[in-house]
Amino acid sequence: MNLIQDKLTNREQEIYKYLLRGMSYGDISKELNIAHRTVVAHIMSVYMKKLVGTRSELMAQRIQELEDEVEELRKVANG
Repeated sequence: MNLIQDKLTNREQEIYKYLLRGMSYGDISKELNIAHRTVVAHIMSVYMKKLVGTRSELMAQRIQELEDEVEELRKVANG
């Protein structure tokens, strides 16, 4: 995990994964059996910690992180 993601609480990490899967706030609320407003609060916290303002930005950031990880693995594999 990267340094910023390590700062997410366990609940924020869980919600972050659901966001990346495309789940709606309501579905996340039902899945975790927590209030909708609690989900919103966690999502806002995730956005602040990940320095993004939207789900699209969050997903684009994650894609970039994965591409960076792949590049690092290629470097290691190629010596």
